[in-house]
Amino acid sequence: MNSQYNASNRTSSFRSNHEHVQTTLNERNWEWSYLVRKCRNLELEESYDLYMRRLRIGYLSIFIFIQMLVTCTHALVLLTSSDLTYAYVDMITYLVTAVLIWLILSVNFRNELISKHGWLVYASSWLAVSILVLMDIGLNVYHATSNNDILNPIYDAYTLYAIYMFMPIPHVLQPFILGTAVTICYIINYSFVISAKEANQMHSIFNEAIYLSCVNFLGIFFRLMRDIALRTTFLDRRQYVEENLLLRYARDQERSLLLSILPAQIADRLQEDVRNRIERSKQQHHQRPGINHGCSNNSQALRRWRQPDHGTLFIEPHKDVTILYADVVNYTHLTTTLDVKKLVEALHDLFVRFDIASEEYNVLRIKFLGDCYYCVAGLASPNEDHAKCCVDLGLRMIKDIRDVREKRNLNIDMRIGVHSGDVLSGVIGASKWQFDIWSKDVDIANRLEATGATGRVHVSQQTLRLLDGEYFYEDGTEKAREDPVLQKHDIRTFLIKSLRL
Repeated sequence: MNSQYNASNRTSSFRSNHEHVQTTLNERNWEWSYLVRKCRNLELEESYDLYMRRLRIGYLSIFIFIQMLVTCTHALVLLTSSDLTYAYVDMITYLVTAVLIWLILSVNFRNELISKHGWLVYASSWLAVSILVLMDIGLNVYHATSNNDILNPIYDAYTLYAIYMFMPIPHVLQPFILGTAVTICYIINYSFVISAKEANQMHSIFNEAIYLSCVNFLGIFFRLMRDIALRTTFLDRRQYVEENLLLRYARDQERSLLLSILPAQIADRLQEDVRNRIERSKQQHHQRPGINHGCSNNSQALRRWRQPDHGTLFIEPHKDVTILYADVVNYTHLTTTLDVKKLVEALHDLFVRFDIASEEYNVLRIKFLGDCYYCVAGLASPNEDHAKCCVDLGLRMIKDIRDVREKRNLNIDMRIGVHSGDVLSGVIGASKWQFDIWSKDVDIANRLEATGATGRVHVSQQTLRLLDGEYFYEDGTEKAREDPVLQKHDIRTFLIKSLRL
């Protein structure tokens, strides 16, 4: 009882610590300095700068549109003024300023130029803002000295917001310097033009300075929060893309591994069956009342879909295929005289060569049992030359094993039997699936190997008929003529000598 209580306490403590760590990580994900360090540690700062450069170009496009819209709207409002002489001066000034700003900022849309000359971003932004401020202050001074009643709004807050929200200047320091310079210009303008008409001049200047300072602080806050949000989004997106690529790679590896064991059509049916069982398991899980949808149930569902449906058989018939059986001669003697490590290394070297040759000749290896290696051609995909592929593979195997024999100084050779006919292929087993082929023709190929001659390819008359006279051959072995299985199926055998040139 005490042990259960202690285990429960440990589990609760672990969960509490885990939740605390997770909460701390979630909070740190919104710390600007932490996000900057994380980007630098992952060597993503350059990619992030490129990402931000593209976003800033988008923001700049929006600003140019807004500037043109504000200019046109202001110009239309000026047309309603009683004194059109002053209105025309303002309209021309606003329109010329808008065009100049558009021309200056359009430099930022030339990516190649900006990549080579980064200073153009700062120069164009400073110049555009300077023109906007000079236009605004200039018209303000003009109207103050001419004593007219033309509508003359001050674009101080608008200019500051444009600096922090839309200008393509990176980071926070440069926008802050530019915003401070603009603020000083407007305070000077306010002190010489507007406050001259008021009695309490210093109070008005102080109010204006507080107002513009607050706008600057809001702009800095906006820049920082936007950078935090964009860095978080950038890192999350990068993590999503990385996990998606890893998942695709894992699926490709899983698919390659599956196809190295099973033909594509069997593999497709197995995967479809697994997906269907997962869906059925989820539906049954959600339909059960009072079930706790926790981790334990997920593991139970996982175990359920791994268990095969004993009523489903993945068996397919295949006609016109050729089966090859190969056996290492003198293997039993080697197991008693050769070191185990050297024996395994020799078999590995040999079977790797056989697998490479099988792929070259488009022959599907079924499996190997000890020193026995068997495969089939024309099963994974239809192949009119399936008999020739297996015979060529057999001749290649004999060459490969002789190379291994000379390389490792071993007394080994091959017996190979090849027969053409029909087979059933499929997957059997409950917890561990096994792909195999079955039919009387498989047994015949096995007997051709067992009754064959060392260093020769032993074929049946069915296979020889499909070779179209491309090989020299001779009659089969005496063992084959006396074999009961071959006699039962009236199989006549032949030994391949060489390929006709």
